[in-house]
Order: sequence, then C-alpha cells, then structure tokens
Amino acid sequence: MKREIVPVLLLVLCTVSWSAAAEETGRPIELCVRADDMGHTLDVNLAIIKAHTEGIVTSASLMVPAPYFDDAVVRCKAHPKLAAGIHTTLMAVVPMRPVLPPDQVPSLVAPDGYFHRGYDDFVKAQPKIEEVEKEIRAQIQKALDTGLRFVYIDSHMSSSGGKARPDIGALYPRLAREYRLLFTQDFVGQSCGARYFPANLETWGSQRLPDGTLVCYSGPDMPAEVRTKFLQRLQNLQPGTWFTVCHPGLYAHRQAQSTDLICSPEIKDIVRTHGIRLISFADLWNRKYGGKQP
Repeated sequence: MKREIVPVLLLVLCTVSWSAAAEETGRPIELCVRADDMGHTLDVNLAIIKAHTEGIVTSASLMVPAPYFDDAVVRCKAHPKLAAGIHTTLMAVVPMRPVLPPDQVPSLVAPDGYFHRGYDDFVKAQPKIEEVEKEIRAQIQKALDTGLRFVYIDSHMSSSGGKARPDIGALYPRLAREYRLLFTQDFVGQSCGARYFPANLETWGSQRLPDGTLVCYSGPDMPAEVRTKFLQRLQNLQPGTWFTVCHPGLYAHRQAQSTDLICSPEIKDIVRTHGIRLISFADLWNRKYGGKQP
C-alpha cells in the first residue's frame, strides 16, 4: 500500500476550514467512540477502561455470554460515565456458549454445545428465528438484571444476520424499541442519532484447522497510513453528530496499537483544537427518550 504524505500546510488549512464551518452552521462537532467486545477477555476489559480514562472512548459494548462479562459489569459500574451497551453474540470464533441451555437453542450451537465459530457456519446451520429471538432476549435480560444501566444494543461479528438473514436483522430495531434501547446501526446510524465514520484500525485473519475449527488471529502491525488516515478523518469531521468503533486490547498487538492510538496526544490535540465534543450513547439515549431511565 502506498503511504500518503500529508503536508503540514494541508493540516493547518483543514483545521481552519472545519473550525470556520462549525462557526457558520452553529452546530458543534460531536463524536461518540464505541469500544467493542468488553467481557471477551480480561485484557480487553482493562484496555477499554484505559481507553476511557486516558483516551476518547465514551461507550462500551459488553458481550453477555463472554467469560469476563461479570468483570466488565463491575468495571463499568466503577466508571459510570462509560455508557454501556449489549453486544449481542450469536457466533464466536473463541468457544463461547449461549446464555440459554444449548438444548433450548439447538440451531444456534455446534455439536459441542458452543456457538458456531463464524458467519459461514452460522448461515449453513440455518438457525431458527424463534431461537435467535429467545437467545437475544435472554442476553438482554441477563444484562439488565445486573443493575448496570444499558442504553443501546448492537451485534458481535455478523450476529445481526447480514444479507443472508434479513429476518434476524429485523429483530434488532423491534427489540430495541421494546426495551427502550438505541440500536447502533453501524453504517446508517438511523436509530442511534449519529452518523458512522469508519476507524479501520484493527484487522483479523482466520484459518481452518484440520478438525474444521475456525481460529482467529490479530492482524499485522498497524501501518503508518492507517494511523494517518484515522487522524485525518478525525480532524476533517464536519459539524454534526458522529460515532466510530474501535477494539481496544493489551495483548493482541494490533489491538494494543489501537489502544495506544486512542489514548495518544495526537488524538487529544485534534479533539481540543477542532472543538470536538465527546459524547456517549447515554447522551444520545437521553435525547431520544428525554432523560428517563430505561
């Protein structure tokens, strides 16, 4: 990939241009930064808290079936300004069981009783829509029963069904309305009150082992151009409300680099000099529902 060289003068012009645009429109530049996969591992939990307290992460999506979900809840309660969401999980590369007993949702699990490892396995299994809804409801209820305030719902990997399962995708806005949660529709943002702009900070690869198991690994080091493009996107944000997604971690190298970037002085300087107002999905929830608790 060809590396892009950005002249200092261009960066100065961008700063002046967008600052002037914000003044002319009278609208601020608002940014909500969502961290995904909280609860997946302990290092992810620690990294998300770091990215919140030392960086610009304002919201975190918790995986209810994940082994460190309870730990994630405790940490979120200790940091109430970090808005919590439910990262619904119907497939997982790392072995993970549904919240419901496998015999209640047999189409959602492989013969070993764990979720299907990836999207292709999920689609081939043709999970029953009634079992999908039952499991999603169980995950939502388990989250709400913790006493932590949850304000939005999204999905892990392609748990919302993708193009192959529009019936699953249709569940999300309906359940979001029923439970008074925002649905953070990544590429449209219609039901969360913010437009999405891509971060593209993390990459993953996967391969099949001889026994058919799908394994996932973190991508190579973050190229300099990826970091540069993200910083450019950030400083070129137009007035309006935006959100983006990141995957902090401490051990997987690419995710650790994402954590470092989110907490970097460059990020903080752009936020300050461009007058970017950091908001959370709790702020967006309050706007939609008038500040009344879900």
